[in-house]
This record gives sequence, C-alpha cells and structure tokens, in this order.
Amino acid sequence: MILRYIKNPAIDPEELAALRTAVGWDARKESIEKTAGKTYMNAACYDGARLVGFVDVISDAVEDALIRSLIVHPDYRRRGIALELLRIVVEKIKADRIKTINVLFEHEHTDLYQKAGFRIIKGGLIDNEKEGH
Repeated sequence: MILRYIKNPAIDPEELAALRTAVGWDARKESIEKTAGKTYMNAACYDGARLVGFVDVISDAVEDALIRSLIVHPDYRRRGIALELLRIVVEKIKADRIKTINVLFEHEHTDLYQKAGFRIIKGGLIDNEKEGH
C-alpha cells in the first residue's frame, strides 16, 4: 500500500459519494456535482486509484476558512490519513494568511483535532435537513 496525497484533485462525484456511504453518511451525489471544484480547496488520499480519504475547505480567503467533510474510509483508519489531510489544508490556509480556521465535529473526534492543533471551543449547529426546514 502506497498512499498518495493530492491537493485539489478532480474528484469523481461517484467516488466521493461511495466514500461518504462507506462511513455511514448520505451520498449527497447531487450536492457533490454542484460543488466539486468550486470550494477554496480540497485534498484527497488515494491508495492506487482508490479514493480513501478526503477533506474540503470553504473560505472567503481573508477572514475565515471552514474545514468540512473530513472522511477516511473505515478500512484505512488509524493510519494517520486524517491528520495528514488536515496538515495539508491547514498549511495552505496559514500560507494564505487567512485569520481563522474553523471545523465542526462530533465530540468523539476531539483528540484528533487537538492533535492537529485546534483549540477546542463550544459551538452550535442547526441542521435544516434534520429539522425538516
């Protein structure tokens, strides 16, 4: 196994949808097709031709960057892929001198984000899909 990390690859919506479903998320293929290549940046990890990790970042390129959709295939967890994907995007965001880097995550992932250098603060979220809006 030789893992390759690529910044801003052309992502196949089918591949990313399959990765999302592998971790128990909804596929969101239509959303992926609309947003692919239109965000501030993304990074992917491949094992050969297989997409095994992905992260996406949206930003105004000045004040804020939001890391979203950090995904690692269950068969590839605990190999440092998530940390490396975070390192890649954080390095770019810092190089571009964007003021803050934000991420939302479930409580059980606190250790990962602390290892990646994030200061953990409280936040809130309204999920319009779950609330039926």
